[in-house]
Amino acid sequence: MGLQPLLIVVVAAVATALSALITFPLLRRAGIVDVPSHRSSHTQPTVRGGGIAIGCGITVATVVAMIWSIIEHGMFGVGSVLLPIGFLVLTWCYSAIGMSDDLDSLRPAGRLIGQVVLALIFSATIAMFSTQGLAHALAFAVIGVGTVNAVNFVDGLNGYVAGWTIVTTGWFAFVGAWLGENDLTLLALAVAGAAVGFLPFNLGRAKAFLGDTGSYGIGAAVFVLAVWLFVQGVPIVVIIAPMIFVFFDVGLTLVLRLFRGENIFLPHREHIYQRIQQAGWSHGAVSLFHASLSVLACILSVPTLMGGNTASTYPSHVFWVFLLGLYALVPLWLRKRTSAEAVPA
Repeated sequence: MGLQPLLIVVVAAVATALSALITFPLLRRAGIVDVPSHRSSHTQPTVRGGGIAIGCGITVATVVAMIWSIIEHGMFGVGSVLLPIGFLVLTWCYSAIGMSDDLDSLRPAGRLIGQVVLALIFSATIAMFSTQGLAHALAFAVIGVGTVNAVNFVDGLNGYVAGWTIVTTGWFAFVGAWLGENDLTLLALAVAGAAVGFLPFNLGRAKAFLGDTGSYGIGAAVFVLAVWLFVQGVPIVVIIAPMIFVFFDVGLTLVLRLFRGENIFLPHREHIYQRIQQAGWSHGAVSLFHASLSVLACILSVPTLMGGNTASTYPSHVFWVFLLGLYALVPLWLRKRTSAEAVPA
């Protein structure tokens, strides 16, 4: 592959940054701004819809990869551009649904129907061109809708989703390279590079949020890459490794809210990552902590990537339980420490 992976990352990052410089002032002028409420983790009005810049970065980098493939392989390269084109179409369709939420122009039921339809179309396509059966196709559709919404739910702190995207797609690129799946590797690197280009606009005092435009698009991209790896025979624990904390946070919060009889469709600030921030950590610290745990989960799945699901590789995943417990207990520990410090001597 030579310098091609590095080129894709750089192109995606630069294209995202340039797109951000152009689109963010336009979004602010159009009034597409997130105004803080009592349920927000932010205090300043901030442009939302920043996912447009990420989408542009991914698109430019993917087009560069396709042109490279055609130049390198001639007519054989033409066939290899179909998958990247499908990838772009699907992610932009999901971003368009997310954009309708940013613009408040589509009801939640309409957005959910759109998500389900897109996931079913993608899953049916996978079933047609692979050995996956109907049961797998339906499972893919459920996982797709779940992944897109999970990413959307955890997009609440500066740098959180962008950092997680870098870890997740960087891991997928590594696994793709391990398998010799060049197209998958380059697409994953395009997403990672775009997240790198967006991060400076989202860290610290954020200039822009991803918005649903970005979280839907990123969720769709991760979904496609994950299914691609599964079809190639990659063990599930290897695929889910960078996503385990996102699914755990969303799933646990949903169960607890249902148990308390709360309306799960109302906005809230009860995710674990939000409670860690409320307990005193900065947005950047929470995002870095979560990204570090995700990296560690990926490292723990390396034995399974190399040796498959065997009795000798299971113990490493048991350590995931410890990490998930640590993640869930951090807010409680921080609050207990704060309470202890508040007690006068």
